[in-house]
Amino acid sequence: MASFFMAIASCLVFPNPLLALPGETGSEIVRNWRAATHILPRPNLVRKLTDGYPDFESTGAAAGGRLTFSAFLNSSGISESETIDYRPDACETEPYRCSGQVVFQKSGNNLGHLLIAEVFGPEVLEDFLSSEALRIINDPGWASGAVNVFYAGKRFNYSTWVHSEPGKVRAISHFTVLKKNDAELRRRIRLAETCSSPSMRSDPLCSSP
Repeated sequence: MASFFMAIASCLVFPNPLLALPGETGSEIVRNWRAATHILPRPNLVRKLTDGYPDFESTGAAAGGRLTFSAFLNSSGISESETIDYRPDACETEPYRCSGQVVFQKSGNNLGHLLIAEVFGPEVLEDFLSSEALRIINDPGWASGAVNVFYAGKRFNYSTWVHSEPGKVRAISHFTVLKKNDAELRRRIRLAETCSSPSMRSDPLCSSP
């Protein structure tokens, strides 16, 4: 199945993938960015008002919604995690009727998989689709449906987060590529388990990336 989606991605009419990947420095992310300008412009440095803000960000239009790329760097200036976030435009105008066209999950839709390949490359998509799902966390702190899944791949680790509300279908979807660090993955899983409690929603611990 993974090779099937990789073959689809290789046949896209899009330009070469942007290939922004964890392990790069901030300057490498900007220098190596292969801009598919009809989807995402070159990322810009973000003014970090809190620790929860990314270091680089790029926003564009895709699949009837807003697609945002975010990169988080460590103290050495190396990218530790990179996320794409999709939010349908219709959720702004019809908040109780909108539905997301993009799902960033292994069992998600083709459009979500193709956007992953567009931003991170078909090799990352293949690694994600062949990865092992380690933990699924249903988050009752967010309305009626928020699901956080953590995966261990061979090249990278991954997490997905899909949120829906009454009358909405998968209104928001995140896909995160994590530098291959299994100890950090376990830390993120423990944090997500802790923050899935409604009582922890306002805790500063749960506002970090």
